[in-house]
This record gives sequence, structure tokens and C-alpha cells, in this order.
Amino acid sequence: MKIKNNTAMKYLKIFHIITAAIWLGGVVCLSGLAWFGFFHLDERAFLTVAPLIPELYLKVIMPASLLTIVQGLVYGIFTNWGFFKHKWVALKWVAVPLLVACTGIGSIGQIFLILEKVKSNGFTGGFTDGSVVLLFMTAQILIMSFMICISVLKPFKKKSAAASS
Repeated sequence: MKIKNNTAMKYLKIFHIITAAIWLGGVVCLSGLAWFGFFHLDERAFLTVAPLIPELYLKVIMPASLLTIVQGLVYGIFTNWGFFKHKWVALKWVAVPLLVACTGIGSIGQIFLILEKVKSNGFTGGFTDGSVVLLFMTAQILIMSFMICISVLKPFKKKSAAASS
């Protein structure tokens, strides 16, 4: 059963934009918090602030990202957009596992490793401790920005006959 109601599609689009904005905005804010933690805090303050990053990921970014992905599934299953009908939609689906890897293996996984390292060996700060976390957070921001650009620009979209004449 396809969604044909324009009002329902508008609300789906609005909700999708809001959850994607929360996802991107949350990652940007946590990247700022991580940058601040690695470059402006001492060891004691870092050990207080750094555990907040995975906690905020879990409480804010994870629900927003899951809702955004579920909405993408709704678009793919219940609308005419499909999953592979348009190349730009398929490209966004290719980017989703990259985001999951950057989040789980990259930023969150690495922050736990850094917390253990700081507790056992001390806090150096800067890029010595934070390079990998900041790299993966930057990658998340770039991938999400790419996905937003794809959503707006819709590259590879077939030109209609009326538009080309």
C-alpha cells in the first residue's frame, strides 16, 4: 500500500527533516564538546566531560538517527521513491552503513578506549589523545552533509521532457 496522500507525505517530509537536523546538529555539538575536551581541559575535567559524549549519543543522537532511518524505510516501502528507483536515494543508503561505522567503531568506540588510556597512563590532550575521535566525528559530519546535499540537489535525476525543452 503506497502513501498517496499529499498531506501525509508533507508531514513525513517535515518529520524526516527535523530528525535529520537533530542527528546532524547533535553530532556537530558533540564534536565541539570533544574538541573542547581534548584541547581545553585538564585530566580531571576531561574525565568528567568525556563520558558525557557516549551518553548524549545514546540519549539524543541514537533515537534521532534511528527515526531518520525508519523514515527512510517508510519512504522506500510505502512511497513511489523506492530504494533503487533513483540513484541518489541508493547513494544515501550506501552512506548509512558508513555513518554507523563512523559512530560505533569510530567516535564512540574510540572515546571508551581513550578514557581507559587516560585513567591508566594520564591525559596528554590535543591530537595525541583526540585525533581518531575527532577524525571520525568529522567524517560523520561530512557524510551527513553529503547526504543532505544529495537530498536537496537530487543528482542523476532524470530530466523531464517538459523541463528540457
